[in-house]
Amino acid sequence: MKKLLLIVCFCQLTLSAYSQLLFGRNRNNQTSQDIAINYSSPKEYEIAGIEVTGVEFLDNTALISLSGLKVGDKIKIPGDEISGALKKLWKQGIIGDITISASKVEGSQIHLVINLTERPRLTRYVFQGLNRTQEGEVEEDLELVRGRILTDVVVKNAELTVRKYLESKGYRNAYIDVRQDRDSLLRNSAVLIIEVDKGKKVKVKDIDFVGNEAFADSKLRSKLKKTGVRPYLKLPTNLLGKSLKLLNPLNMVEFLTHRDSTYEIREYLAAQAKVNVFKAAKFVESDFEEDKGLLLAFYNSKGYRDAEFIYDSLYDVDERSLGVEISVNEGRKYYFRDITWEGNFVHDDETLERILAIGTGDVYDMELINKKLNFNPTGPDISSLYMDNGYLFFSVTPVEVGIEGDSIDVEMRIYEGAQATIREVTISGNDKTNDHVILRELRTLPGQKFSRAELIRTQQELSQLGYFDPEQVNPVPKPNPVDETVDIEWQLVERPSDQIEMSGGWGGQFGFIGTLGLTFNNFSMKEAFGLKSFPPTGDGQKLSLRLQANGRRFQSYSLGFTEPWLGGKRPNTFGV
Repeated sequence: MKKLLLIVCFCQLTLSAYSQLLFGRNRNNQTSQDIAINYSSPKEYEIAGIEVTGVEFLDNTALISLSGLKVGDKIKIPGDEISGALKKLWKQGIIGDITISASKVEGSQIHLVINLTERPRLTRYVFQGLNRTQEGEVEEDLELVRGRILTDVVVKNAELTVRKYLESKGYRNAYIDVRQDRDSLLRNSAVLIIEVDKGKKVKVKDIDFVGNEAFADSKLRSKLKKTGVRPYLKLPTNLLGKSLKLLNPLNMVEFLTHRDSTYEIREYLAAQAKVNVFKAAKFVESDFEEDKGLLLAFYNSKGYRDAEFIYDSLYDVDERSLGVEISVNEGRKYYFRDITWEGNFVHDDETLERILAIGTGDVYDMELINKKLNFNPTGPDISSLYMDNGYLFFSVTPVEVGIEGDSIDVEMRIYEGAQATIREVTISGNDKTNDHVILRELRTLPGQKFSRAELIRTQQELSQLGYFDPEQVNPVPKPNPVDETVDIEWQLVERPSDQIEMSGGWGGQFGFIGTLGLTFNNFSMKEAFGLKSFPPTGDGQKLSLRLQANGRRFQSYSLGFTEPWLGGKRPNTFGV
């Protein structure tokens, strides 16, 4: 039987199963004859062999496996198996062109050839239009690695990363073109050219609010911490006329007694001058979203629990300026009415109400409620009242149980639980400092009742030692509700604490003048005799060495040693 060639073409632009039998060249470069196929009655074939051609770096066996075709499978031609194999290979994103053809047909058996064109691999990337500082900042976020296959996703992500960086710098109208140039030094490789036209910086000229009645625009703008407007100052219009009108006694009385006078003055001054010192005038989408959350929290803290944003939009003022408009639905202002307590047995209502310090008629503020219940940095809170006495499993949940008009009733549902006893204390991250140096500072010891106050105090004292990063002194309680105990793991990160001082010069007739000083803040005298490491560290002792010379006429040598825990049981300092 003559060798036939059945070809299905799949390119980057279109994906389709074959619609006709084509003719091509077989391995012996002999042309097969064109054969008509009745597509209304597909014929079933058994795959006798599969061959992959055109690849250099990819594994043939893996590609056959990805296609879903296997030797021995029975497929219909025409049918969905071939088009399905094309789709599966294309979805990997690493193939440029795909062609599946039949190299031989013997009765009901068919031999398939998967001809592929690999996408190029990245050798390097080049920026055009950015300075060196900007290139370095962008490269920190780019995920371009030499040898990586340049898929459409990789190229698009590179463009989006550069665009996001430029927008964060205020270049909202930047033009970015990412293209591939063939690398003549390596086969199947490409250089990625990232061409950038930054354009002009775009800054926020004004931020307007729609629907706000309770608060002036200037007040709301002040709550946006990261989104500001471009500063400007303009001379007040008709200043003399306004001043003479205000000096009229009748106008003065009306001005002072009108309840909106303060609002009018503030808005008038805000319209004449905008002084923006601490907030950038560039518009960054992520910062703007954070600021909207802060603005909504401000409304909630003033009793407007139903406040919401209807929309926010950007509009171009000119090629270097844009405006922001935010529509607000403030809703009604609410107040607390009745606050009741349920589930409290250890402490009575009066004690809890005294700490909460919120009563009937106060502005409704759930953020303040949660602060007074869980963690109040400026005073006592309900959780510390319980947790400082061992009630680690304590929880309290405020629930709105009634709303009438502008008044809300809140019920505090408390679960006190049992007192927790510390069972085990572990330490991690202290590679140089010995355990006993840390354990002697702990106020959370096995057998004691859990106390959040002692946990915080221990955290502060470990931070003050100077051996660990204060921001990474992390206590991790691990409660065990079954046996009413808690394990505490202290996670630490050590930092260098030793100091060196060097200074020197030439003093003419005195000769060399200099100072050399060494201070080991986490010294270990015991390790010093073993000579296992230098400098010997780990016992929390302090060793100071200092040499000062003023030529031959004056020299000073000093040595100091301090043991902060003489005997190891109490903080008795001994120094020499």
